[in-house]
Amino acid sequence: MRPLALAAVAALALGACGQPTPSTPDDGATVSVPVQPTILPDTGTTAPDDATPSAAGDGGLFDASASLTGVECAPGAGDVWSLTGTLKNPDTQQHTFTVGVFIVKSSDGSEVVSKEVDVPLAAGATAPVSVEKFWTGSKTGVECLTGVTVKDQ
Repeated sequence: MRPLALAAVAALALGACGQPTPSTPDDGATVSVPVQPTILPDTGTTAPDDATPSAAGDGGLFDASASLTGVECAPGAGDVWSLTGTLKNPDTQQHTFTVGVFIVKSSDGSEVVSKEVDVPLAAGATAPVSVEKFWTGSKTGVECLTGVTVKDQ
């Protein structure tokens, strides 16, 4: 019983040894930090609003997104989604186009599913393009987006 009493007295003695007193949050000190810009202003030039993209010829770049027209992207029977459209190569050279189709949530734009297909097209050629049965799901709360890039540039 004596060791137990000794332990209790020691605990009381240690508890009586003062604890540090927290200082008040506003002790008059001021900290100043200079603002550090993380994004620089864009000083580049932009194309005028009336500029229309066209084939560049001689291997230059052109706006590939304008190459896909007549796009239909929707679910069919059983909520199975497919994409159809027409792809045109407006350039004077053959190119391989990558057509991407994306299902994204309408609420936050996050991707649900994506699929890409490569389509080689001769200079000036037009061809139908389709991505069949790439996803199964309701059209509620989602939307279909497409994109086109030129793979060999």
